[in-house]
Amino acid sequence: MQKNELFDLCAYLSASAAGLKDEPKAYGPLRLIEVLSHFARFVANEYQDRFLERIADEIESKKGLQRENMEAFHHFLDELVIEFVKERKRLMALSKGGADGTKHC
Repeated sequence: MQKNELFDLCAYLSASAAGLKDEPKAYGPLRLIEVLSHFARFVANEYQDRFLERIADEIESKKGLQRENMEAFHHFLDELVIEFVKERKRLMALSKGGADGTKHC
């Protein structure tokens, strides 16, 4: 990720925070997973992390659920958290304590 892309991500976060005070509550999770997608893609590319690459792809393919089916979108968000927990457990098991040198956000 180039410096200008990081700047744009920071600007997006700033605008999102300001906009959320007047926007529907449902926009918050969508804005956060947008940032997660960009950041996961950056880390995936930087560290050849297949898990985070898959997460970024999954977010891109399912973020439209927020407009189409809010219940399915909420289920997707819950499953996303579960995927991260499972991956953390897998990494901890590999390293027998979590210090395997793998870089995740």
